Amino acid sequence: METKAASINTNHPNPRISTEWMATVNRILPTLIFTFMCAGSLFLTTSFFVNEQVTPKWYWTFFCSAALLLVYIVFSFFTGKGEVTGRNSMPAACLIIVTLCLLQAVYGILQYVNMFPAVNGFRVTGSFDNPAGFAASLCAGFPFLLYFVFSEKLWKRYTAITTVIVIVAAIVLSASRAGVISLIAVGLAAFFYKIKIVAKWKWTIITVLLSVSLSGLYFLKKDSADGRLLIWRCSLEMVKDKPLFGHGYGGFKAGYMNYQAEYFEHHPDSKYTILADNVNRPFNEYLLLLVNSGLFGLMVLILVFYRLWQIFKYNRSKTLFDYISYLCLLSIAVFALFSYPLTYPFVWVVGLSSIANLFYPLWRTQKRFLFDLRLIIILAVPVAGYLTYDRMRAEMKWCDIAHKSLRGRTEQMLPEYKLLYDKLKCNELFLYNYAAELNVVGQYEKSLTIAQECERLWADYDLQMLMADNYRQMQRYKDAEQHYKKASLMCPVKFMPLYELAKLYVEEWRDNEALSLANTILAKK
Repeated sequence: METKAASINTNHPNPRISTEWMATVNRILPTLIFTFMCAGSLFLTTSFFVNEQVTPKWYWTFFCSAALLLVYIVFSFFTGKGEVTGRNSMPAACLIIVTLCLLQAVYGILQYVNMFPAVNGFRVTGSFDNPAGFAASLCAGFPFLLYFVFSEKLWKRYTAITTVIVIVAAIVLSASRAGVISLIAVGLAAFFYKIKIVAKWKWTIITVLLSVSLSGLYFLKKDSADGRLLIWRCSLEMVKDKPLFGHGYGGFKAGYMNYQAEYFEHHPDSKYTILADNVNRPFNEYLLLLVNSGLFGLMVLILVFYRLWQIFKYNRSKTLFDYISYLCLLSIAVFALFSYPLTYPFVWVVGLSSIANLFYPLWRTQKRFLFDLRLIIILAVPVAGYLTYDRMRAEMKWCDIAHKSLRGRTEQMLPEYKLLYDKLKCNELFLYNYAAELNVVGQYEKSLTIAQECERLWADYDLQMLMADNYRQMQRYKDAEQHYKKASLMCPVKFMPLYELAKLYVEEWRDNEALSLANTILAKK
């Protein structure tokens, strides 16, 4: 009988071994995907895209997110549970985020000492297109250092303090004022977490430190700060026109420069004329939300913040990870007051991870509901993945033909632009590039048609100059004149609109006006 029982057992897998194997894979695989996602969203760059520093990071993040979601679904079928990993993964997440931020900070410091090149004329950009993305990502990841700073093991604590110094130095060297203010806010919150102070002194310290730092940073780059005041002023004019539901998705990009032109039309002697430039972002995420979605969108955001605060405040069993998540969101929220951190995928990754951690107790009670959505997710993820992959291939093709056009093969590439038009006609940069290439080969009427499509999505100085040239080549001088004037009002500091307008007057035999405009150009600062 014993022999028979033994033979039966050998023919069936050991359920304990199977469960342990499943638990091990369940723990390792999501962590591995999360590591790849964070690394790609921080470091990935490739010349296969027009925006080689940011676009590949977004695509990589999307595909890793889809893979993580599918892993969740697959393991839910095997385990019969609506969760893959819980808070036991937070120490690993902290280590991953801190290590990658340290590497990014070191990369930025090496750029500062000219060991590696930065891009777009900046001194420090890391693997991003400008210092804002570099500083925003480091600030978002900075709070995760607290897990090691507050460790009981001395070697962890000393290593963490060294890492703090490196990351802070990198942010300071990047000259990101939003980054410095964000660090001060997180540092104060961490200080109050560790050392209990009465509310009166707490608010006094916060008021004094933030007042001093804001004043100092304002005068550090006064012209730049004044330029942002102009942007905020014109943005508020946009809000006044459509206060409830805003101008819609992409509304800021489609309308802001028109409002800036209108401002200078009514204030030609403004002190901001020497500071105004092409603007694609309002340097304030809340103002961007107000412009695009109006008060309705802002109220939704406030309700989300309020719910997060409630969960945090009334959670009687708060852990260090809850505080870290709270500080991560605080860092992003403060940075968003003065810049555009949500442009960068790593900020989204750590921000949503923090929200997921804070909502974890609530989600556990809703596990059954999430579990029932599995089939919908299984169908939706591949469809979204295919559409995203198709879009990615189109953008890579666009980058390839754009570079070939720059090498003098514009006419041969125009059929390729036409093929991509249906897939990328909602991308204002593609439309501008397509219109510019048509202008180069003398197809002015078709170039103008594409440029007008672009204008509905994007109010832009360079686009106005392109449209003016198309009209001028078609000898529609009145229309050309209007666009040159609009370009000049958008960016009064620039010389080219006035110079081209003076040449236009010469072509029309309007010599007195041409001479007057030439004197205006000579008198410009």
